[in-house]
Amino acid sequence: MISINYMNATPDSQNPNRQMAALRALTCGTILLVLTVLAGCGGGNSATGSATTSGTGGGTTATYSIGGTVTGLSANGLTLTDGTETVSPAANATTFTFPTAVASGTAYTVTVTSQPTGLTCTVSNGTGTVASTDVTSVKVACATNNLSGTAATGSPITDATVTLVDSQGAQVTAKTDSKGNYSLSTAGMTPPFLVKVVTASPSPNGYATGTVFYSVSDQATPSVINVTPLTDLIIRDWYAAQSAPVTVDTAFANPKSNPPPTATEVQLVQAVVLEIVQPVLQQQGVNPLGLDLISGTFSANGAGVDAALDQIKPITYNSTYTTASLTIDTTTTTTQTTTVTASPGSTQISTTTSNSASSTTTSSVVSTAIIPASSAEAAALAGAQATLTSVASTINTKGSALTATDLQPYLDSAYLNDGTNATQQAQEIAQQLAGATIDSFQVTQVESYDGTNNLIGITGTMVYTAGGVTGSQRIGYGNNAGLLFKQETNGSWLMYGDQQEVKTWAQIWTYTQDGVSGNPQTTQELYLAAQAPAAAAVTPCVSNYASTVTAYSANPVTVTVQNGTTATIDSNGYPLPQETTLFQGASGADTCQFDDGVALLAPAGLPGLVGNSFGFAINGGAQIPALAQTIQGFTTEAINFTNLTSHALSAAQLGQSLTVQWSLPVTFPITDIKVFGNVWVASGSNYVNCTVKPGTPIAVTSTSTTLTLPTSCNGIPVVSLTSNSGPGSAASVTVQVDGANGQKSMATWSFD
Repeated sequence: MISINYMNATPDSQNPNRQMAALRALTCGTILLVLTVLAGCGGGNSATGSATTSGTGGGTTATYSIGGTVTGLSANGLTLTDGTETVSPAANATTFTFPTAVASGTAYTVTVTSQPTGLTCTVSNGTGTVASTDVTSVKVACATNNLSGTAATGSPITDATVTLVDSQGAQVTAKTDSKGNYSLSTAGMTPPFLVKVVTASPSPNGYATGTVFYSVSDQATPSVINVTPLTDLIIRDWYAAQSAPVTVDTAFANPKSNPPPTATEVQLVQAVVLEIVQPVLQQQGVNPLGLDLISGTFSANGAGVDAALDQIKPITYNSTYTTASLTIDTTTTTTQTTTVTASPGSTQISTTTSNSASSTTTSSVVSTAIIPASSAEAAALAGAQATLTSVASTINTKGSALTATDLQPYLDSAYLNDGTNATQQAQEIAQQLAGATIDSFQVTQVESYDGTNNLIGITGTMVYTAGGVTGSQRIGYGNNAGLLFKQETNGSWLMYGDQQEVKTWAQIWTYTQDGVSGNPQTTQELYLAAQAPAAAAVTPCVSNYASTVTAYSANPVTVTVQNGTTATIDSNGYPLPQETTLFQGASGADTCQFDDGVALLAPAGLPGLVGNSFGFAINGGAQIPALAQTIQGFTTEAINFTNLTSHALSAAQLGQSLTVQWSLPVTFPITDIKVFGNVWVASGSNYVNCTVKPGTPIAVTSTSTTLTLPTSCNGIPVVSLTSNSGPGSAASVTVQVDGANGQKSMATWSFD
């Protein structure tokens, strides 16, 4: 009789399966010589698995654990899953193992379902199949979060999955909290990044559960990426405008084949979107200049940008995402409707604002933004931006010691723009910005690109602070080609200009004139004008470059001129009379002016002028393409002075500080506010005009400034003029509010 010593078996109270397996092994080993008993035992299984289980008829099946290593886990909150079970390693853990062992051949995928506080953990070697041994190769690496953002539609996007993908296709995920905030780590990842948020619930302003919003990094080293319907529009439009358009969904799934845009490229489309929504931003007290919808400070708190989002109805797209439609309630009675259409290399923006109270169109705009569609064009854009960045650095470094010599290296030696050469331009910039701080120097749009001659034309915005006041100045506006940069032999891109001695305008103004009679009148005017450098500071004004200027229009335009008669501007040409007045600008330059006097148009005729191009010829020659101007848009919204009450010359306070206050328009995006004072003095039978500007910048949200009208001009004292002579007043102040796409509303107050 064979006896079995159970005392040699060590029981495992924590694992009954292991206890039974050990007991069976001991039993079968003891009766190894008894064949009839051996036939009922488990046989010679040589597997090294961590567990075996009984099979039917007494057989055994080996099982194996799934686990791995953890690094950087300095906080609690991590939860992993293998698709069936979860495990939550504690802070500072270095290994993990899922609780239940599985059979060989079992497939597994280990992922993170909950991130620890302040960390982002990623899994590598997380997918495989168990192969007759314990899995210990799964690696979980945790890093401190270095990127955050807010997801909102006008209210926070809560409890939503956030997925970030880098340019190589690596991904990390996070969740938004009750305020729409998220954070994650991009350690080891390569920017630029794309971010996707999928909503978990409907939004109050009409977005359904499951709506997908995208965003993109717009910094070289990203630290903040906000996600809103506007960031979604930015990145969708950019991909749709590529030479080989794709949807952002496709790009997100394969960013290596569809690289995200660079920071400079993102800014181009962001500038377009900011122009569209600027009216509601202004109403919410947000200064749009320098505003960054993607990486700027943003909170889903019902104020500022978040409140503006509430006024924007859900953005809709066509099936290919090449066309977006936006409807914005800018006021209780005015509605702005915008269509954004992307095609390879450009984006067209068509905006109309209507007033339900009067059933009229108050503004209409059609504009086009060029989106770099080739590597050469993108390099040219980067070169122009680099030059502007260097200019800003020089201005900030030199401070009040800034001179024209410091700026000369950024201008091509052949620079010429609207009659201003390189020396004059450098001097003008130095006079204006010595002692100022450049907050940002940003390209907002590519207007032209000439790869043959290595020229790129841009428009942009400079935001600067002087005297404790922050203001802005537009760059390259008023020229169809923009401010031109030329690539030099050393590869740099320097300011080159339009190479023209003459500056031209073609604009529709809404103009309120509050003359000395005290009867203000508001009209819409088609303003056609040219300005050329004067030969000398004498009257009547004479220019060495232009004795006659002729305007042309491919589409005939009929206007009412100052004496009440009508005139037609067509392909036969329309002469612009020269004023005998010598104009002395705020920079000190003397110019001669050619203009159409007062050309009035009925409001009903304004929409037909949008998109119309006017050409100009000098001294009877052929039209010069570089001088052509296109009507981009118009507004009928008037502005007025809110503090001036007297037209007496004494009220102008000549030689003293004069405070000027005005109302702001609300139905178009403001990009610039100019305030200038003018005085006129008689010079024989002609006149000299002197212009002055405020000493500090004017922000686009400002409604007041101060300036000092001079007591003399060209050495001649300013005195009252007879009401029917020349300009009809001795002094005036003008407020000019410029829109992003040619809108212009002006008001002039006269003194005499």
